[in-house]
Amino acid sequence: MLKHLNLDEMVALLSPWVDDPKQRKLFLSIAEIAALHPRVVEAHEAVVAVQPSGGGDAPSKLRALVDEGNEVDRCHDHLARAVSYGIDTRRELCLAEAPADAARAAQCDAVQKKLFPNGLAILNASPLAEAGNTTRIARLLEEEPEIVDFLKSIPARGKASLLDVVKRWLAKGRELQALERARTELEATQATTPVNKTTIQAARSQWFKVVSLVLSNLEMSRAPARDIEIIRGPVLRASDRAGKRYASAAPEEAPPEREEQGPTPGSSEVEPSGAEISGASELR
Repeated sequence: MLKHLNLDEMVALLSPWVDDPKQRKLFLSIAEIAALHPRVVEAHEAVVAVQPSGGGDAPSKLRALVDEGNEVDRCHDHLARAVSYGIDTRRELCLAEAPADAARAAQCDAVQKKLFPNGLAILNASPLAEAGNTTRIARLLEEEPEIVDFLKSIPARGKASLLDVVKRWLAKGRELQALERARTELEATQATTPVNKTTIQAARSQWFKVVSLVLSNLEMSRAPARDIEIIRGPVLRASDRAGKRYASAAPEEAPPEREEQGPTPGSSEVEPSGAEISGASELR
């Protein structure tokens, strides 16, 4: 039965309907249930919100944001090094010319100092600080267009210039800022939204109503049997397993049988009647 499913199972069962592109498209293609999809999304989000943070294999939204932030930060750091090393490479090549192009080498030093006033130490700062630094650099390029021309003159990989690398670097900085903002908002929501028994019951109730309605409508659907089975099958099988699990656990959970009680203290046994005594004498 649906009511015996736990939160992890409830999240896992609706996740394909909501997150998997193929199953979502299939769900929406079945006329009898397509209109219910927004309610399915709401029910799914409700049980996800009350799911214990340590439950299930799927990462929480916060964990996903942290993982995405780590990947963006990794790219940000590599791009920053590419810009710094690219300027240093151009400087060394200028000095290696005969005669040495000291003026161009000095320009490299000046741009390097403006982009990286503390060297690459910024890469050890927090993601928020890195994002703030890229905002500073974007403003610097607007205020000093000669730096843009300088970066554009340095070739990078393929047909790109070092300016293209800088633009990618700044884009990663903006991504870091957006992810940090999203993470802060999510943490604030979690901190101010206590999960109690009432909210869990409300989420479960919402889930049961919506899924029951979907299953009921599928009974009347004229969609291909295979499509119906793809949507309905996992829910029915999980529900059946949950029902068996509950049934096997029921005897352990049931209260112990009341033991037969003997005569209560102070009560006297019924004495045999005179007829019974007489009958007993005749038997002897």
